[in-house]
Amino acid sequence: MKILFVLFLFFVSPILLKSEVTLKAQTSEIKDINCITLLQIASEKSKKEGEMVKYEKLKTLQQKYISKYSENHFSDDNLQLRINEHNLKIKEKGKRYINKGLQKCGLK
Repeated sequence: MKILFVLFLFFVSPILLKSEVTLKAQTSEIKDINCITLLQIASEKSKKEGEMVKYEKLKTLQQKYISKYSENHFSDDNLQLRINEHNLKIKEKGKRYINKGLQKCGLK
């Protein structure tokens, strides 16, 4: 019986622990892509409105998130999908959605 327990500890528990780490990594990646795309929307809006200081601040924060990943880590289709999702939520919830999202992304 003790042998089965030891085998369980050495062979099964690492698999369970690895799946937990993978889940956390995916959650972080999803948060990052949401921030990247929300910052993209907000920076484009700031640029159109001539708010260049705000634009630079948003772009700098966006670059911080992008630099965590290799080049082209996120596909253009995936980025566009997230942008479309944000735009829908912005239409539903308004400016508050953008402001709340940007705060979660670290904008002060």
